[in-house]
Amino acid sequence: MSLPQTSGPYALGPDDGEALWFNGALGLLRATATQTEGRFAAFELRPPKGFAAPLHSHKNEDEFFLVLSGECRLQHGDEVVEGVAGSFLYTPRGIGHSFHVDSDGARLLLFFGPAGVEGFFREVATPARTFSLPPADEPVPDREALIEIMIRHNQTVLGPPLPPKE
Repeated sequence: MSLPQTSGPYALGPDDGEALWFNGALGLLRATATQTEGRFAAFELRPPKGFAAPLHSHKNEDEFFLVLSGECRLQHGDEVVEGVAGSFLYTPRGIGHSFHVDSDGARLLLFFGPAGVEGFFREVATPARTFSLPPADEPVPDREALIEIMIRHNQTVLGPPLPPKE
């Protein structure tokens, strides 16, 4: 299902939104600048075990993480938090953050304010052809290409992702 092209009230079901294959995960854009008059964007991520984001910061957006299911470690600044269902993390713009999925899968709801980061997700991802994790042979940008895209979207890579749990 695509997102409504309105800035008025709307509702989405559990699996509704703009489905994207994002770096080996299934992502759902739930709200963008179009629906929120630019105030925020919401992206649900359904990553497999081992999915991790590089340590990075956003120049323009604050970011909120809500763990809906699964287990992951969330990093902001120098602090690493063990995230389980219900865990919530706020990272202001300019602060380095990362995460690593430790369970077999997870569901994370990411909120960004203001909106705009959806352009990054759309540029990195491809529209999902099925409502599932992408196939193993689905291409993903290499590290250099990903960094270039992040720079275009006012993000700075500060370091590698969190490693797997020992």
